[in-house]
Amino acid sequence: MITQLTDSIWRYHDETGSTSYLVVGKTRAAMIDCGGAGKPVMPWIRSMTDLPVILLLTHAHPDHYGSAAEFDEVWLHEDDISALPVFEEAFSVMGVKPLDRKTLHSFADDHVFDLGGETLIACALKGHTPGSVVFVDEAQRCIFSGDAVGSGDIVLMSVPLAYNLSDYMHSLEEFLERIEPWADYTWHAGHYHQAGRGEGVPPNTPCRALAADMVSLCGALLAGEIQGESVREIFAPSGKARRARLGRAGIVFSDEQCK
Repeated sequence: MITQLTDSIWRYHDETGSTSYLVVGKTRAAMIDCGGAGKPVMPWIRSMTDLPVILLLTHAHPDHYGSAAEFDEVWLHEDDISALPVFEEAFSVMGVKPLDRKTLHSFADDHVFDLGGETLIACALKGHTPGSVVFVDEAQRCIFSGDAVGSGDIVLMSVPLAYNLSDYMHSLEEFLERIEPWADYTWHAGHYHQAGRGEGVPPNTPCRALAADMVSLCGALLAGEIQGESVREIFAPSGKARRARLGRAGIVFSDEQCK
């Protein structure tokens, strides 16, 4: 499903439930993630723009790079490039082809991608993966957040190489300070449909307030004020995890991460 959000931004939502975004500048375009289905995305991109297009990944989980082979230039945070072998083995059940190292480029925190007329700033929000980032578009006043705080339901932390709760809380605190100039921006998440889960509940779209609630939730879990409920999670080391909520924030984590 393709939805135009602004004059220069389109949302692509595939049948696996992954959400990606096309941002078109004056000199080139950027696809932020590219779904998990592995179906061709370049034909519809070419129906929107004939400019050169690069692929920017919010993190290195295969449900966000299923169609990466269509792009000649793929960018991923350096910390997630180092983690690729672990992710490729752990998530092989998804059946997504590994990233082609010949087209893969690394970037560090605060890298700026110039599209001509607007830029995308890679702002670190590590935790879900070691190199998770959000991309900030100042011209369009929006933030593309991937899975860094979840998509309005939960952030999944009981996965290989995810941070423990204290480190994730610290990462969130640094991020909230960093984005103060962008506090009122609109956020676009990596699985946008999850914001509407729950009967009669208004869409819980990710935003600065959700990230602040996530800090409080991590603190409450670390202090033992909240325990969470037991859930099954196929990617957790033991297959077991816990789910907890506070305010707008939700998290799924393993017991060994509660430190």
